[in-house]
Amino acid sequence: MIDIQKKFPEIMLDENLSKYSTFQIGGPADYFYKLKKTEDLKPLIDFAKENNIDIFVFGGGSNILFDDNGFRGLVIKIETENIAVDGEYMTADAGIMISKLIKYSIEHDLIGIEKWVGLPGTVGGAVRGNAGCNGLETLEIFEKALLLNPKTGEIREEKPDYFDFSYRHSKLKETNEIVLNATFKLKHKDISNEEQKEIMDEIRKFRLTKQPFGKTTGSFFKNPLPDKPAGMLIDQAGLKGKTIGKAQISEKHGNFFLNLGGATSKEMIELVKLAKREVKAKFDIDLEEEVQIIPEKHS
Repeated sequence: MIDIQKKFPEIMLDENLSKYSTFQIGGPADYFYKLKKTEDLKPLIDFAKENNIDIFVFGGGSNILFDDNGFRGLVIKIETENIAVDGEYMTADAGIMISKLIKYSIEHDLIGIEKWVGLPGTVGGAVRGNAGCNGLETLEIFEKALLLNPKTGEIREEKPDYFDFSYRHSKLKETNEIVLNATFKLKHKDISNEEQKEIMDEIRKFRLTKQPFGKTTGSFFKNPLPDKPAGMLIDQAGLKGKTIGKAQISEKHGNFFLNLGGATSKEMIELVKLAKREVKAKFDIDLEEEVQIIPEKHS
């Protein structure tokens, strides 16, 4: 085994990935590293390339299903936390949680991301997947991002046109470039603190009413069409509440898959396959995963 700890002492061996996913599913990674400083990422990736070590980089773990067998290689969890405001622009490291981004904007008298209340994940994940909820997508407030190309080691800044944003997608899903930080264009407040709080409270209430909480990733599938959301299709296919082992399709929302406690990745994947099969048979619609399955051998 390569003595990676000699060069990077903070690396953990055989770290269980279930601790880092909101699904709480997953086996051990050969090597696991919590990235606290952006400048440490390139040396890690260079070392992995030189030693033919596979890499997976993630942030909040809210959009991932890790395999029970774990990951044969190096898993890097981005936990960088620098954030700054310059006028109406807010720049945040990839590891900043969306909840912290919202809090920071409020503290600096900026509006524009209130609709993201309750959105899980990090800044890096939001840019990579053009995350959004309650009618606000990342592309609508996105200004630029600093990217690292893991193949070449190049670090460069890119503007919105580069990303080819579409529904829950950016070209980063193909290029595998890593977001180091991102800048968002917001607005100075034209509403009172009370009005802002009311907007956020209404969104929280809606989410509590319509969406389940627990060991889940949030929406598992992309919505095929605006008038045919995945949750409705799965519901009409008669699958709400369906369980395989300890994996369940929520009784509250058909596009939320739950770990009832002790679910395996195999059980969850079988349930996902069942939903895709039944929706295809009933509506001739192919559901596409929003959640990453890592490693991707099942997709």
